[in-house]
Amino acid sequence: MHPPTRTSRFLRAGSFVVVLGLLAVASALGQANRLPRVGWILSGTAEGSRPLVDAMRAGMADEGMDGRSVVLDIRYLDGRTDRYAEVFADIVRHPVDLLSAAGPVGIPAARDASSGRIPVSGYFCGTDVAQMVESYARPGGNVTGVSCFSAELAVKRIELLKDTVPSLRRIGFLYDPRNPGKDKELAQVREAAGKLGMTVATSTVSAAEGFRAAIGALQRDRAEAIVTSEDPFTYAHRALIVALAAEHQMPDIAAGREFPAAGGLLSYGSSNIDGFRQFGRYAARILRGTKPADLPVWQPMRFEFVVNLKAARALGITIPKVVLMRADDVIE
Repeated sequence: MHPPTRTSRFLRAGSFVVVLGLLAVASALGQANRLPRVGWILSGTAEGSRPLVDAMRAGMADEGMDGRSVVLDIRYLDGRTDRYAEVFADIVRHPVDLLSAAGPVGIPAARDASSGRIPVSGYFCGTDVAQMVESYARPGGNVTGVSCFSAELAVKRIELLKDTVPSLRRIGFLYDPRNPGKDKELAQVREAAGKLGMTVATSTVSAAEGFRAAIGALQRDRAEAIVTSEDPFTYAHRALIVALAAEHQMPDIAAGREFPAAGGLLSYGSSNIDGFRQFGRYAARILRGTKPADLPVWQPMRFEFVVNLKAARALGITIPKVVLMRADDVIE
């Protein structure tokens, strides 16, 4: 066997360079041809979150973007909202064009994982929007999204609860202490309750196994009803919350209709389905190149009051006719 000549060594080196060049071109073409990818974390289960996913897909379709033109990398936390940062860290290991999450834990985790480079679309439910963007009209930075306008309606929920059960003298406020917007909501709840001759007991919970103790503590503190502060954590555990409220024979009210649909008594707030449809529209616009800073935080204009008569009967409550006349939906 003859030793390699200078020419053969050069040809081998040249071939290696050519191969590297071809790989680089193929990689570039692959990047250019790949579908845009959304890394989206939902706090609940796949089954419980299906209506929200369907609503977001519908919103993207409104903008002409369907399942053939985008990849939705959806992760479900099954109520473990302490895992947002960990899961987002895994998502951004691969190319991603938009990060999406909801609430006071999820949106900051998405923002941190984005390193300021990846656009973030948030569902501001139970979140103090002012802590995440410069303003509703001009978000600035790389974060925008949709507000469910939940905390702002706390006063209305207290009034509806009192109208439904006029004998109430003390109510319990159940919330996740990790939520920075809850101090403002609690202040509103206390002010509204005071004007109606009621006092407020409070209880915090940040883990699924803590709900039984938290609701039991409210009852021991003489609370006669439960006001649930809605955010992705309580939303993910809504079935457990309303089951425990029923077990303790305590009327309850929350923001989303999903609570009475799960067996709770009352809800008043914006439609999460409407909100997630708009969420999808914003996602499509961002994927097409609109900067989050140029998309004002969307605010709902329609709110719904839902009454569950089956839950009322189980609690031995007769819903006043004037309350039923104000309901947008009555669950028999």
